[in-house]
Amino acid sequence: MSIWISILLITVCAVCWDVGVVWQKQAADTLPKIEVSRKLSKVIKAFVFSRKWIGGMLISGFGWGLFVFALNYTPVSLARSIQGSGFVILAFFSIFFLHHRLKAWEWMGVIIVTAGIIALGFSESSGNQTASVMIPSRLVPAVAAVIAICFVIYAAKRIFGFGFNWLVVFSIFAGVLLGLGDVLTKSMMDSINEKANIIALGLVPPFLILFYLVGVLLISRGYQQGRAIVVTAVSDFCSRLITIFMGVFALREAFPRELLYRDLRLGGLAAILLGTILLARFSSEQLVEEGVGRNQEYVKSDWQTDD
Repeated sequence: MSIWISILLITVCAVCWDVGVVWQKQAADTLPKIEVSRKLSKVIKAFVFSRKWIGGMLISGFGWGLFVFALNYTPVSLARSIQGSGFVILAFFSIFFLHHRLKAWEWMGVIIVTAGIIALGFSESSGNQTASVMIPSRLVPAVAAVIAICFVIYAAKRIFGFGFNWLVVFSIFAGVLLGLGDVLTKSMMDSINEKANIIALGLVPPFLILFYLVGVLLISRGYQQGRAIVVTAVSDFCSRLITIFMGVFALREAFPRELLYRDLRLGGLAAILLGTILLARFSSEQLVEEGVGRNQEYVKSDWQTDD
């Protein structure tokens, strides 16, 4: 399948994910806080029985299905980065429907992300496609090392009280786990297509489900902890960084040998990572917060006028 069709599918996936996350955030704001305590099972039950939260999960799940289909033909190191197109779409959505005015650096973010996706498309042109091959001897230690780093960050904050604040910690963990989920999904799809690594097919799915589930719960916890713009910026940046690293190291998604295509690949990835930070405001979660804030201002203004 053409890389451009994959880009289209992943863009639709990003839109579905954003719509689903809007519902998840609205539900998370009304549900008990997710904390490691004796009441954790009751809190999870409250989320599971929330129609809006589950509805958001289903919409996001449909988008994930499109993402998995595209992964059959796209390296995971590129696929997760291409999801940055969702920021561009939401930026234009905010202009036409929420009447936002983009600042100069936000327009720059739109241009950078768009240029990055186009660069990735050309770097993965026909006859220059990147193959993914799961290497268990690299994948398992790499996943273990990443998880260990997360525990170190947690311990530094929990025990010694220094490091990032909890909002950033939750966002880092969520991004890392969602990125690892994407990597394991790609590994499983490659194993099925190659009819190889039968043992891996039995071991990967449980961890894949665990990473995605805990990642989504941590994002919801992050929404409850503070500003969605921080959660989005940090988690998306970390997930893209993880998939790039793991894709190259553990799935042998080598960069093109030709200098031009290699430069396009490196430039495209760097551009999307930068654009993720510049356009973090234009996430579905942040737009919900801004929309609620505007509605409250309008209500307050009307009330003061009536007085």
